Amino acid sequence: MFLSRFLVKMAANNAVLNRLEQKGAEADQVIEYLKQQLALLKEKAILQASLREEKKLRVENAKLKKEIEGLKQELIQAEIRNGVKQIAVPPGTTLSTASFSENVPQPTAVTASSGSKDQIKGEDEEKKKKEKVEKKGEKKEKKQQPAAGSSDVKPVDVSRLDLRVGCIITAEKHPDADTLYVEQVDVGEASPRTVVSGLVKHVPLDKMQNRMAVLLCNLKPAKMRGVVSQAMVMCASSPEKVEILAPPPGAVPGDRITFEGFPGDPEKELNPKKKIWEQIQPDLHTNDQCVATYKGVPFEVKGKGVCRAETMANSGIK
Repeated sequence: MFLSRFLVKMAANNAVLNRLEQKGAEADQVIEYLKQQLALLKEKAILQASLREEKKLRVENAKLKKEIEGLKQELIQAEIRNGVKQIAVPPGTTLSTASFSENVPQPTAVTASSGSKDQIKGEDEEKKKKEKVEKKGEKKEKKQQPAAGSSDVKPVDVSRLDLRVGCIITAEKHPDADTLYVEQVDVGEASPRTVVSGLVKHVPLDKMQNRMAVLLCNLKPAKMRGVVSQAMVMCASSPEKVEILAPPPGAVPGDRITFEGFPGDPEKELNPKKKIWEQIQPDLHTNDQCVATYKGVPFEVKGKGVCRAETMANSGIK
């Protein structure tokens, strides 16, 4: 009886063990399956990261290609400005870059690798440095060009002034200004010019009538207290005294005032923005013999003599 019970108990225990073993085997299978799935997920994540990196590199490479193309065009323009001859490429020919000059290195083709990207960046920086050097050279050439072509640029000197002998036919006081005269002056043209001068305090009205003078005739006409002045009477001037410059005996209205060593035709009209008169005027003086001069060279009417002030020596002229 006892033995039969023991055998029954043993059989029941064996059945439990069998079930446990079966469950253990199933658990092992599940674990193995999970391991496989985890490995697949890892591989998928790595693949997705690689694809994202590849896409990023492609975008960067496309951007670099565009920058290189822009720099290449700028380099071509700089070479053209510097006189480098450009070689035409036959249609249908594909080049990684254009060989426009023997001095320009050929860059390698762009790829998706990080090494190529670094190489492209290096070439990009090298091109930028080369372009900066070329631009500096171009600026230097531009600075040197005015000096080299100075023979074609008219110098700022007294030859730019249209100085003529004139005759003040009549003079009267300005109707709206106590210190101004309004004169009618013959300067050798078809009709007299109207000139406004601030000489009331320095020259009596009777001394202004039918008087020979030197006039600057190419200033831009300017309105003075409502009257347009078309020239300027040239005078020796100091803070205390003013004297009208006198032409040489025998000079007639319209005679040109010339200066030895300063040839050339005067401007038709001086541009006020260029300040030509303002640059020349400081070099106008009378010498110790009262002769009017520019940088020591006399105001001269060819074949007739020089212009002078009556008594004012070593004075400015304006």
